[in-house]
Amino acid sequence: MGSRIKLFAAIVAVLASASCASLAPSKDATLPVAWTQFGLGDQPDLIARVLIEGGANCPAITVDGVTTPMRERVDPRSAAFGRICEERRPLGTALRIRIAHGDRVLLEQEVTRNPASIAVLGDTGCRVATDKSQDCSDPRAWPFARLADTVSARRPGLIVHLGDYYYREAPCRADMVNCVPGPYGDRGETWHADFFRPARGLIATAPWIFVRGNHEGCERGGYGWSYYFADGGPACETVHRPAVVRLAGLTFLNFDSAQTDIGYDRDAENKAWLALADRIAASPETMLGAPGSTVFLVTHEPAYGICERNCAEHLAPDGGGIRTVADRVREAGRRTIVLTGHIHAFQAYDVVPATLGRGRALTQIVLGNGGTLLDKFPDNMVPPATADFRFDDKRFEWANNGWRVVTKGRPVGKAQVWSEFGFGVLTPGTLELVVYDPDGARQFGCGLASETVTGPRCR
Repeated sequence: MGSRIKLFAAIVAVLASASCASLAPSKDATLPVAWTQFGLGDQPDLIARVLIEGGANCPAITVDGVTTPMRERVDPRSAAFGRICEERRPLGTALRIRIAHGDRVLLEQEVTRNPASIAVLGDTGCRVATDKSQDCSDPRAWPFARLADTVSARRPGLIVHLGDYYYREAPCRADMVNCVPGPYGDRGETWHADFFRPARGLIATAPWIFVRGNHEGCERGGYGWSYYFADGGPACETVHRPAVVRLAGLTFLNFDSAQTDIGYDRDAENKAWLALADRIAASPETMLGAPGSTVFLVTHEPAYGICERNCAEHLAPDGGGIRTVADRVREAGRRTIVLTGHIHAFQAYDVVPATLGRGRALTQIVLGNGGTLLDKFPDNMVPPATADFRFDDKRFEWANNGWRVVTKGRPVGKAQVWSEFGFGVLTPGTLELVVYDPDGARQFGCGLASETVTGPRCR
């Protein structure tokens, strides 16, 4: 595979905490949609949210045995995206949360800083655009609902979505065999079709970390993402503030790379990444936890990536700030693992950045194969074959009141690629990531604990 693939650079960002629910979430389409998620900032609150229909009242929420009514968010966007009820609570060691609508239980979870397993998925929406489209009615062509039910049945303690929920940007093309015009554009009906409806059996299973993807940039689905999953503030921000969530022995740092490829947003995004890198360098224990711990950087766009076809060289600097953030974590002596989506495949990398010199590698995992139209690669073995790579590490640097491109050497590393639909399940205690297909068949496992490997990372 090595001679037939080229490398590109893009970006990085985000993760958090939880444990298992005690009852199967309802798939009744007439009931409100309820979920919990982690907010933004350092040690963010746990946020419970419920989408309600028509004139329904907000449901009751019970936290550690104390029941109160949830409060409806007063927001003019509810006309486009639906009414939403909300409750926020700080998370100490654990919280027991129950949300009920009349005599129907919508959600019941125990949220903990020591989850037994973490499900990881990304790029799940059904692509409907002017240039290419999926058949959203075919569960083989768009398997997100199947995949979501499979993940729900595994009862993970935390679910991490690596971005790109919204893909229905245009009417389906007339030349599609099964073209059935449906909702499109950044509005509530589209978000229900692309995410809330297929994920109804999964969304109440466990708390979520919602990473923002490039499809949730402000010129695409950013207003819906901000309404449903952000932490308040403007209707759509160029860059949201990072989240730092500390679990038992693990730290998850969620930062925004949604608008990486948008040239006019380069200034705000790169300044945010470099400021984050400076904070890590100045206060590593505050930002990353105790020395010797593992840090997961979760963001949508990868710091390193292999293209399905030839890569555009001019995109290489766009992910440089993400690589700078990863370098600072690695320099602080933490086991550094980057979790991203964006590429519609599974990819695993062990990289020795030139900025850090020769030695132990940082690891990046791409899980962008959750349902949207796949990027197909020529070799697709199970477990994935290993290829060597090297590329020019181009980054943006601020000088003389402007950005210039500098090259930080030529990193070397090894990559593995698998381009079928699937998801990952991470075991925090062992740092073993197992990759499954949409129906739950095990494909291969990746041991992430060690910085060094003598053979393939994923076997």
